[in-house]
Amino acid sequence: MYNSCELIFLMLDQEILKKRMSFIKTICFFDCFDFALTNEEICEYMLYKKWSYDELYNFINHEEFVIENNCHVYLKGRFLTVDVRTDMEHRAKKLIRKAQKFIKYMQLLPFIRMIGICNSLAFYDADKGSDIDIFIITEKNRLFTARLFAFIFTQFLGIRRHGRKIKGRFCLSFWVSRDNMNLETLKLNTDDIYFIYWIRLMQPIIGKKTYMDFLNENAWIHNYFEYEFEQNKFILPESGVIIRLQKLFEFPLKGIIGNFIENIIGKLQKRRSERKAKKLESRSGILITDTILKFHDIDMRERYSFLWKKRINQFEKYFIPGVRGSEKQGLSLYPKIDTASVFHSQDSAYMKNGAH
Repeated sequence: MYNSCELIFLMLDQEILKKRMSFIKTICFFDCFDFALTNEEICEYMLYKKWSYDELYNFINHEEFVIENNCHVYLKGRFLTVDVRTDMEHRAKKLIRKAQKFIKYMQLLPFIRMIGICNSLAFYDADKGSDIDIFIITEKNRLFTARLFAFIFTQFLGIRRHGRKIKGRFCLSFWVSRDNMNLETLKLNTDDIYFIYWIRLMQPIIGKKTYMDFLNENAWIHNYFEYEFEQNKFILPESGVIIRLQKLFEFPLKGIIGNFIENIIGKLQKRRSERKAKKLESRSGILITDTILKFHDIDMRERYSFLWKKRINQFEKYFIPGVRGSEKQGLSLYPKIDTASVFHSQDSAYMKNGAH
């Protein structure tokens, strides 16, 4: 049995353990992409509890397995991720500026309510062949109509990804209607870390109100991030003129006529999508319904989860009392690691050779 002092110590010890494991789980996820976070980012994107800068500095100063250099935080032996991040960030900023330039005019397209940058580009990760992944929310009962206009717009301007034309082009692969914005059922499992961060890191470009509604619908995300958050750094200011023009374009497509057109377009688009999906080896990344369209030919989420857990497992023996010794041993406040944990680029989520 424990006395009162031991119980207090163990309770504090568990809180320290949770804090430290939240750091490890966070930095290990981004390390899977050879991506070193800045001090600000690691506090902002921390899993579970949000950290302060003081907590981060205190942690880094007492742990051998993590390094802080020139405002970047990375695992020991992974200093090259800082240089990789610098190159990726430079390319990503160019793609984001391009996205803003065209999405500004996509506000005119009927029934589009939000467009956000997603996937790795949302955290400045872009290689030489990267496209621009965007997530689109449409008005309810007008998903297929909105998608048709977006396809015409991007195809006419030569910016839509298709075939081998990928680099710097828009990937219109994920659509959701406003009446089905809760995406919890799309998680593979409780450890679908990529999808969890996919929602956390999404950067809205237009449609702030719809984005906030989207976050409210996906309140389950706070099981993983126990604090409020929203992304605003890339969002474009609303234009009253554009909003009025969009409503003008939508007017003839409302009511019974609009429902009829949506039904016809929907049947055609779903039929075409199903034909393409049947050619794939796996449909795990494909979803075709009246309210959600998701077209990811290769679903990498299980691989991301595997690599993430593999990294975490290399640290658990230092953090979990039952592994280190007797059940009463607990954790010291700042235990040192004797051997550096060194990770290699070939064990990353993808190789930095121009392809995801």
